[in-house]
Amino acid sequence: MHQIIRRAGLASALLLAVPTHAADNTLETVFVTATRTPTRSNDLLSDVTIVDREQLDRLGADSLPDALARLPGIQITHNGGRGASGTLSLRGTNTNQTLVLIDGQRMASATTGATAIEHLPLDQIERIEILRGPASSLYGSDAIGGVIHVFTRTADGAPAPRLSVGAGTYRTRQGSIGYGGQIGDTRFNLQAGWEDSDGFSTIRAPKGGLYDMYNPDDDHYRNSNLSARFSHRANNDLSFGAELLSIDGKKQFDSTNCDDFGMTCTANFNNRQQQRLSSYAAHATYRMNAAWKTQLRVGQSQDKTTNWRHDPTAAVYEVRQRYNTTQDQVSWQNDFVLMPGHHLMAALEWRDVRVDSTQSFTHTSQATRSLVLGYQGRIGQHSLQASARTDDIERLGSHDTGSLAYGYHLDDAWTLRASVGTAYHAPTFNDLYWPLDLVNFFEGNPNLKAERARNREVGIGYERAGTTAGLTLFHNRIKDLLDYVPGTAPTWIGTYDNLNSATLKGASLHFSRRSGAWEYRAALDWLSAKDDETGNTLQRRAPRTGTLELRRQFGELNIGAQLQGVSSRYNNRANTQQLDGYGLLNLDASYRLSRDWTLFARLNNALDKEYTLVRSTMSPYNDYATAERNAFFGIRYAPK
Repeated sequence: MHQIIRRAGLASALLLAVPTHAADNTLETVFVTATRTPTRSNDLLSDVTIVDREQLDRLGADSLPDALARLPGIQITHNGGRGASGTLSLRGTNTNQTLVLIDGQRMASATTGATAIEHLPLDQIERIEILRGPASSLYGSDAIGGVIHVFTRTADGAPAPRLSVGAGTYRTRQGSIGYGGQIGDTRFNLQAGWEDSDGFSTIRAPKGGLYDMYNPDDDHYRNSNLSARFSHRANNDLSFGAELLSIDGKKQFDSTNCDDFGMTCTANFNNRQQQRLSSYAAHATYRMNAAWKTQLRVGQSQDKTTNWRHDPTAAVYEVRQRYNTTQDQVSWQNDFVLMPGHHLMAALEWRDVRVDSTQSFTHTSQATRSLVLGYQGRIGQHSLQASARTDDIERLGSHDTGSLAYGYHLDDAWTLRASVGTAYHAPTFNDLYWPLDLVNFFEGNPNLKAERARNREVGIGYERAGTTAGLTLFHNRIKDLLDYVPGTAPTWIGTYDNLNSATLKGASLHFSRRSGAWEYRAALDWLSAKDDETGNTLQRRAPRTGTLELRRQFGELNIGAQLQGVSSRYNNRANTQQLDGYGLLNLDASYRLSRDWTLFARLNNALDKEYTLVRSTMSPYNDYATAERNAFFGIRYAPK
């Protein structure tokens, strides 16, 4: 920890050099995710980041995981090219220990606990809010590392069309068309898109052996998507609306296909997966009086996943596996103004999860009932934010979490803050109820408890027109971690149990500034993610990551460059396989042909760096491939 503190001290010195003035004036930034109510960014007492539509257009990323990987505190790995599944680690946590919301709704698999963000197109996104740090006291299970909240496209002004088309390396083709705007007190938006890419082989090279996964064919990716949004303001007190999102992602990948005894295997098969994601929600907000606003939200999300695998000894060439998750979600939230500068939030939530699968789970549904309370207050230079939540989960009992944050505003730009909070992650259906599996020697454990976490952090933030910066030090202890217990004779059937604990600690520094024609963004993260029992570093957690973005406007031409650096990390739990660190250079440019038409281009991995994000943990330890130098060109029509 002393090294982190020493490095953080150096970072603090750099942070204190941030200028206290800016040449341009920017609109006030408002966050929703950090408190569940609209809050000005300089009033927040948590570590947050927002990415708006303008930044997404200029970021140069080709997918949501790539965009997130360039933000503070987030590490992304993926098993191959576009559409490949992978892991999302926020402040060193596991994928299912970070909550992902889309327009306020969960859209995750109940069997794996993960949200398929790899299929969510950037053209469907209006903005992204990232809350780093435990948030179960606001959102319940899974928010140990924090929350990533994605908001789909909206539209303002007179109704008008939008269009974006482009093509690039790996025979990638993308298109998106939208229409939306405002008519009187009604706002609406429709957005449809598609993507088609020939891709590249998921595995970089053959290594021989029974379980070699290499297949030289290109692994294609297809995506079609649609979203719709509607809102209407009936009068000064009543408003209502609805959102819809539908995504159909299809990917191919390399894998070893074996018989039930693992004695005969082949990679010569078209392994593929189709994932259909959908989310529907309706909501109404009514202002009872000047001090009380109430909102009711009802929605449903679905994750329908189908896998095709092969048994080389069976008469049936293909085996289809189905895992479908449906989540019904209801939220009733009330916001009260106690007195000027003091706000109370109270909410009741209900969530029903159902699983339909080719596997015969012992239980196929789970209901959760929740009560949430939140408070925000400010007196002079002092701010206080607190929240508490209780979740009653069917067959898993009651789970109580809370958080408390204090802030001291040195002036209108600088804020010192400190907070403590608890969080938890409930076991998935796979962990709890997977049936006796004589092929994989595994069976679920219905007696599992939830993983529990306690986080402490301190930070300093700066925000003034054109410039934002922040430094956060955190210490997060996670107990009752779920871990695999190998089976013993005579059955050799293994299962999961609550065995270990882990300590995640580190520092995160970020800085951004706009001044005239220049724009600068930088982020540095130091992370120590250790298994408390062994002292080993957790899998694929890089202790140091950093990004630097420089951007310059030349009349109608905008040019940007992003540097991304990741230190070496361990691929396996035993820390015997090390993945080398790497650095990537990405370039992008856009040229405004007219007020509404823009040409854009990006060059990713400009130095053609060969690097590995994931190596298989089974011999012969195949390396999953990553994209070589690749380019994309397109044109965008967006009326101003």
